[in-house]
Amino acid sequence: MIERTIFFDLGNVLLFFDHGKMYKQVADYTGLPLAQVQEFLFQFLDPYERGLVSSHEIQKLLSDQTGKELDLDRFKWAASDIFVPNTETIAIAERLKEKGHRLFLLSNTCDAHFAHAKKQFDFFTLFDGFVLSYEVGLRKPEKQIYEKALEIAGCQKESCFYTDDIVPYIEAARAFGIDAEPYTTPVLLSEQLFARGML
Repeated sequence: MIERTIFFDLGNVLLFFDHGKMYKQVADYTGLPLAQVQEFLFQFLDPYERGLVSSHEIQKLLSDQTGKELDLDRFKWAASDIFVPNTETIAIAERLKEKGHRLFLLSNTCDAHFAHAKKQFDFFTLFDGFVLSYEVGLRKPEKQIYEKALEIAGCQKESCFYTDDIVPYIEAARAFGIDAEPYTTPVLLSEQLFARGML
């Protein structure tokens, strides 16, 4: 079997997440109305996931809105305790690792979410590296993030496979020349990998 490099998205592939829970927990902690919290956090989604704004800066801005000094760790917990593992897909990653493939994450995420998830779940040790939007300053589906992913993984397009639940991200990867399939179910992912001789 030929060793391949496989890129996994994180959210709704390896971990399910609930933004509604995030908004509610931040609203409960800050005492601000839920609608205000949603509007506030949504406006920072892009810069937060590009690493242009830090958790500390968002905490400071929220503190200004509440008129009280919020605790950074409590804010990050409220914003980040929103994940549930997709155990079936994690099991596929484990099988791929056992077969000698290299595994990388390719994720649009922020520092608080990634740090919380990495601390909470041990499957991250399966991965050889991480391509994270907030670290590289790029977000899917920008072409440059796929270029960066290949650079970080040290692999060629021809030796890669990528799965993500968001179809435009898959289409962008395919346009760049990476073999990619939309993630829908663990069963279908297994079939896609088996058809390519990876499982």
